[in-house]
Amino acid sequence: MKKFLFVLIALLAVFAFATGAVAAEKKATAPQAGKVSGTVTAYFAPNQAQMTAGTISVKDAKDKKWTFDVPPDTKITGEVTRGATATVTGKKEGGKMIANSITVIAVKKPAAPKTK
Repeated sequence: MKKFLFVLIALLAVFAFATGAVAAEKKATAPQAGKVSGTVTAYFAPNQAQMTAGTISVKDAKDKKWTFDVPPDTKITGEVTRGATATVTGKKEGGKMIANSITVIAVKKPAAPKTK
């Protein structure tokens, strides 16, 4: 009886460690989504014809610099230029941030003075 109980405890311990290792592996490989808004500091457009990725760097309100790879299929709304305010939505894959969408926030121009 003692031998059976010892084998049962050993099997349960192995099962517990194996389950924890699999759960940790799944958690580590899950992509993380994120959204960053700030000023565009650099932008290199992706090449649609050659299917090569570009990059975008954004500095947020806390002066943290975020760099995203921009695949050719990224949805881009507005004209991305250096100094523009943009929101980049992306995910982390393989240690890199990949942009899913880029939305440039239009800056309202001041109204022209009225002339009589």
